[in-house]
Amino acid sequence: MEIINTKDRNIANTGTLLVTKSIGSLIVASTLPFAQLTTEKIKIEIERANGSNFEITKGNMSLKDFILLTTYNDDAITADQNYALTAECEICEGGSIQLNEKDVIRIELTGLKTAETYVLNGIEEPATSHAVLSFEQKSMSSDDTNKIFQVHGHDLAILDKHSSIEEVAYTFDNGQVVKYTLFELSVLSRAIDPVAYVKADGTVQSGFTDKLQLPLFGVDAIEIRKSQGALINLILRKEA
Repeated sequence: MEIINTKDRNIANTGTLLVTKSIGSLIVASTLPFAQLTTEKIKIEIERANGSNFEITKGNMSLKDFILLTTYNDDAITADQNYALTAECEICEGGSIQLNEKDVIRIELTGLKTAETYVLNGIEEPATSHAVLSFEQKSMSSDDTNKIFQVHGHDLAILDKHSSIEEVAYTFDNGQVVKYTLFELSVLSRAIDPVAYVKADGTVQSGFTDKLQLPLFGVDAIEIRKSQGALINLILRKEA
């Protein structure tokens, strides 16, 4: 089900797109290669008729981060003859989002490059589910040198891969603390998902230069130690 195609429209903002059918994932496509996504943001919210609205993205979220958090392990970012980027991005586990009468999914894309084409399709599933994913951003300021993030209940995170980060310590749910370097985390992440991006020319990319995908199963907290001078973002994913 096509939600929007910006071809020949020269728009930087889609406005609010209303989806009344239950969907479990979004296909995101663009003439722009994944590495060149910079200003693009996505906002997704379930608007319930009873007023109990649910923010999937907690406001506007980087489209690049959204793709990284919804394609890790099970799926890969790909490309075809029409688009330099295609990705199936799961927003609900185990089926399509359960929508009751008059419920609607609200989606908006902003920060688009007017010379490029962006396409969104919604994928319906044969079953419905209440296991909706949500995403939340945490940050370390440029002055911070040490910060602990509580991540219990989250299954995946995206961390800015920056040279200022000296060490990342995981506190597991059994109380054990394990410390990693960025290099070690990068290798462990690639071992779980060695095919992250299949480009249009057929070459395979197993990781990303500026972002690190971190599985969080069994992890209660992450402590990041870094030098001053850089803002570091950590975006978390959880099942509602």
